[in-house]
Amino acid sequence: MIKAIFSTILISAFYYAQAQPHGENHDARLGYIEWTAHYNLGWNDFQGKPGLEAIGDAGTAVAIKANPYMVKNKISYHVRALFIKTKSWYRDQSPALLAHEQLHFDIAELYARKARKKIRELSLAGIKDLKVYNREIQKILNESNATDQRYDTETLHGAMVKKQKEWTDWVKAELQSLQQFKGQHIDI
Repeated sequence: MIKAIFSTILISAFYYAQAQPHGENHDARLGYIEWTAHYNLGWNDFQGKPGLEAIGDAGTAVAIKANPYMVKNKISYHVRALFIKTKSWYRDQSPALLAHEQLHFDIAELYARKARKKIRELSLAGIKDLKVYNREIQKILNESNATDQRYDTETLHGAMVKKQKEWTDWVKAELQSLQQFKGQHIDI
């Protein structure tokens, strides 16, 4: 089961807001799904079409968005792991392939949590410069891309069952160890 993975990692520009950004959303009208522990992807979530250069059985597009915002002179970050429905596609369906694709989404959440943790650490160190935050977040997003590629390589895109289980167990344990950073909003 060879497939292509598209990983889009974004840091949005600083913006001001008077209220908190929207929370978790699985609205069918949106082109994305925000990661939650209570939602597993289904094939109906894969609404894109493979491009001419696409190879394999499925492609998952994920993004990690880290948006700084200000409410009442207090800077916060809204960090989300997103599954991009309109850029995710499949040619074949199987429970094993869907589980492999779900883990790409789970890896995005893992690195979103690592970004939230880093934001908290910088805040506790008294750092106020957003350039420092964005630079450190970008390092984590680069690690996320490398991990995602290593995941596909080591599991042969999910075909190596034993390696797939090892990765599933590792991601699950890492998510659990970062449980305190599952919330999307971090105050500086």
